[in-house]
Amino acid sequence: MFEMNPDMLGEGCFAVSSDYLISLSEQAFERGMMVADLLEGSGLEASVLLQQNVSIGHESFLTAMRNFCEYDGNFWTALEGGRRMTMSKHGYVGYAAQHSRNLLEAADKLYRYVSTRIELFELQGGENPDAAELILVPRIEDGPVVSYVCLNFLVCLETLCRQILGRSASNIPSTITLRGKPPATPMPPLPAGSRIVFNAPVYSLCWPLSIIDAEIPARDEDLGRLAEARCESDLRRASEVQSLAARVSQQLLRLDGSMPPLDEIAALMNMSVATLKRRLKAEGVSYQQLKDEQRMRLAQQLLEQGKLTVDQIADRLGYSDASNFSKAFKNWTGVAPRQFRQQGAVLRKDS
Repeated sequence: MFEMNPDMLGEGCFAVSSDYLISLSEQAFERGMMVADLLEGSGLEASVLLQQNVSIGHESFLTAMRNFCEYDGNFWTALEGGRRMTMSKHGYVGYAAQHSRNLLEAADKLYRYVSTRIELFELQGGENPDAAELILVPRIEDGPVVSYVCLNFLVCLETLCRQILGRSASNIPSTITLRGKPPATPMPPLPAGSRIVFNAPVYSLCWPLSIIDAEIPARDEDLGRLAEARCESDLRRASEVQSLAARVSQQLLRLDGSMPPLDEIAALMNMSVATLKRRLKAEGVSYQQLKDEQRMRLAQQLLEQGKLTVDQIADRLGYSDASNFSKAFKNWTGVAPRQFRQQGAVLRKDS
């Protein structure tokens, strides 16, 4: 099974299981795309496609995904990619979720263990009181390829839910929300009247609230317990060898909006400022980038919750005034904070 590895292949500080690249290569092969063209510019050798227990850097994975998207030219191929990621492709995480008591417990396991398979996203529970909502938060700058990967992964999760619940979920509609504009090509039919909504403030998967307590019919309690124990083992192992950038991001996440200066973070990491800067640079990131990424994620969460004003959010995130915060937020997301909040309110009302 996949575990985080200090000898991660390719480029990028966030690890992705090679299983997801292997699945992508199968799609590419079916369309007549050569392996060399798929991996061009990724820094990966073709032999990586024969290795099911390694991690690859996120930049290399996204390069391969970008090559595939340019070759295929169909945004909706992401639907197929997500659906073909069956339970076994997710390793112990898939089995731990499959043998949970209900969908709510399965979601809790996904939140906790998804990083043992892919560090590219964070999974969070949504704030919508009228739906079972799972929010996918990319840890990298948004864009067309990231949007494609997000749709792929959300469809993967949607398929996983349907597999877990079996026949009881066959007629239940889901809603997937995506940031950004829809493609020019029409959307193909979706199961059970499900929807995909564009120009949304977040990437998310929503189900009717009633589904979360539905019992999983074919649950094997012993197998679920064994799979969860292996997930815990992988999680501990991952924390021992994860990238410095990921460790700094976790420190910032724990501080819940406080953005300390570089010397304070260096002290928390038990290293000098010079060493911290040098090692982050070697991983292709800076402390400022990591702070901005965390600020963006927290700003989105606070705006979605609707409990604080834009001025209060700006103050909490360490901006001198709301104007500077608004400019930064628009650079991150393409929309102003108030527009982001309004879009979320409309979307929750329509969901």
